[in-house]
Amino acid sequence: FYLMQIINQEIFSVTKFSIFTFYYKMTTQKIILVFLLIVLYSCGQNSAKYKVNKNAVNLNKNAMELVKYISNTDSAQKAINLLDSATGIDSNYYLGYFNKLMFLNNLKQYDKAISATKSLIKLRPHAHDLYILNGVFFEKVNDSISSKGCFEKSLAICNSVLDTMNLSNMDYEMIVINKAVNLIMLSKNAEANGLLNKFSKTQQEGKMKNITLSMINLSKKQLIELYYSGN
Repeated sequence: FYLMQIINQEIFSVTKFSIFTFYYKMTTQKIILVFLLIVLYSCGQNSAKYKVNKNAVNLNKNAMELVKYISNTDSAQKAINLLDSATGIDSNYYLGYFNKLMFLNNLKQYDKAISATKSLIKLRPHAHDLYILNGVFFEKVNDSISSKGCFEKSLAICNSVLDTMNLSNMDYEMIVINKAVNLIMLSKNAEANGLLNKFSKTQQEGKMKNITLSMINLSKKQLIELYYSGN
């Protein structure tokens, strides 16, 4: 998988890949990860190069070899254990936590996914997409109070960034759509639909515009189902 190859890299420059993996599948056709708007944007936000412990890197690589067996519970858990070891060796290893999420999601270990996402947020506190992920995981454990806080934080970051971002910036479309995601998650559907309708009129025809249009009139429930329709 091209996306998996991106995720498995150590150095990211991925804002152009930042969106919209509605589905990616193994040869078994089982959906193994369906984060709507899993935004690799945050992976590209390392302002300074950080040298990861080599042993942690090797453990991550071994874990990623198990992606093709992710539908097997034992294999998925083995991958999680390897990634736990990787982040145990290097607590600042962003990729170790990030890759862990897909295995935790597949095994429905949402409490542990929340913990991993919190570790990611500590490393990238201004990554609005991570707060979205954390919010959706909180929804899965029926903690609507915590999820609301996550979506509000993500929305505030999106608004702050958009206030100063040039419309020609390659990340602009992604952040606008993620703003709409937050509005939907906060049950502000009319505002989200207005934003998406207005924004779609400024977009060129193509994949990005189609994604914008497809989100109009989505409910919070539908959006959460899109995130986790493989489970």
